[in-house]
Amino acid sequence: MTKNNRITGLGKRIASVAGATALLVGGAVATAGPAAAGPNCASGYHCVFISSIENNVKHSYFSSDSDFTNDTFDGAPADVKVNDYVEAASNSSNSGYESHYYYDINYGGGLVFCVNPGSSVDLWSLTEDGYSGNGKGQRNEASSLRVRSTTTIPCF
Repeated sequence: MTKNNRITGLGKRIASVAGATALLVGGAVATAGPAAAGPNCASGYHCVFISSIENNVKHSYFSSDSDFTNDTFDGAPADVKVNDYVEAASNSSNSGYESHYYYDINYGGGLVFCVNPGSSVDLWSLTEDGYSGNGKGQRNEASSLRVRSTTTIPCF
């Protein structure tokens, strides 16, 4: 093998590695998407609403909250607590976290419903008490929120 062939072969290998690296980096950049934005909920937050999402009477959570009993809705009288009064929810997670709402404080009583990043569930999609088949509904039931990384649980 001549000296020129060795240099050409080495140059081809370097170019090949550089090209593969560029494809990997470019692929990572192309697959990274913007933050998932649910309706009427600021970026990075998990929001709950009285009535419909468009009503804008809401409370926003950045992370999990094990007890809604002291939380109030923005724009509602102070005596209207979030606990057992969630009628809609929206998820604007920046990191792909699901919003999991539970019947009781401290994540007890079972899962009421969950919302995927960038998604929402409005008033008319949640069942009322007695219509869900388990004796409990989904509307006006949530008492705590656990923010979880992606699960296999079907969410709104």
